[in-house]
Amino acid sequence: MTIQTPSRIHMGLIDLNGSIGRVDGGVGLALEEPSIKIKGKECDEIIIEFDRKLFKKFNCEYIKNIEDRIYNISNKVLKTINEEGIYLKILSLFPSHSGLGSGTQISLAVSKLITKIYGKDLNTYELAKISGRGGTSGIGIGAFEYGGFLIDGGHSFGKGKDKEEFKPSSASKGVKPAPIIFRHDFDWEVILIIPKGEHIYGKKEVDIFKKYCPVPLNEVEKICHLVLMKMMPAVVEKNLEDFGDVVNKLQYLGFKKIEVNLQSDIVKDLIFELHKEKDNNVYSGLSSFGPTVYALGDKKLIVEKANEIFDKYGICGDIIITKANNNGYRIQ
Repeated sequence: MTIQTPSRIHMGLIDLNGSIGRVDGGVGLALEEPSIKIKGKECDEIIIEFDRKLFKKFNCEYIKNIEDRIYNISNKVLKTINEEGIYLKILSLFPSHSGLGSGTQISLAVSKLITKIYGKDLNTYELAKISGRGGTSGIGIGAFEYGGFLIDGGHSFGKGKDKEEFKPSSASKGVKPAPIIFRHDFDWEVILIIPKGEHIYGKKEVDIFKKYCPVPLNEVEKICHLVLMKMMPAVVEKNLEDFGDVVNKLQYLGFKKIEVNLQSDIVKDLIFELHKEKDNNVYSGLSSFGPTVYALGDKKLIVEKANEIFDKYGICGDIIITKANNNGYRIQ
């Protein structure tokens, strides 16, 4: 049995002010590529192998970290369903801490594949709790399960509520996944530009939440206005200009503004240079904490601008032209 998952871009957290009694909330999109693909079968012990081509793409330390993560998740799920082992072969991966949501997709892919192989009926949200995902944003879980353009409703906030502090998902253990409150198919192609940039995770990510939250309420209100009254209708009505205008504006508001400001000059330069092409129907934003930048519009112009920035800073980077995954994970 084989499972393939989407990646995702995270366009922004909606409310890291919390004064209304709710916090987080996310906007994002599931993508066809890059993806995670894993093959599995029943086994008496946990055995994890990697396709040979992955050792050419990723260093040994990264492979070992992924192996440890997969082993730990497998162990948790197997104990939950009272089974002893599983054989897993990892066929495709994409980098961690790059803004594409690999942690959630790996966790859910492994969990879902194991339960399907053994015929156990655990839904994706139960598996997210077991694997400890979705404590801040629900976009990764929604991307895995449903695909498409997604908005989640965050968590109740305050003493005795879902969350009592501003924390990233990695530090929000035991918090139930956020509900998906809007989901729609997405029709435009997306260009991913992955330059050398700041990889923010772990304690550094936790410290950023502590330092910069709560964000100003007036910025949260502006984000809500833009998302509800312009971005969501634009997806339904297939209006790229309105959708892209919101994408551009989100880079200067709320927690996304902080994420962008903490990035390298390369990433900031790339976003701002693409913003100058708004009149040519080019729009761009930072996915999660980056360094992945996503762009919509004139593909040729976007690729040219990305290569100009790479040349300017003397670096290499990946450019991936992809489209939305409107179905979520696939098993065969």
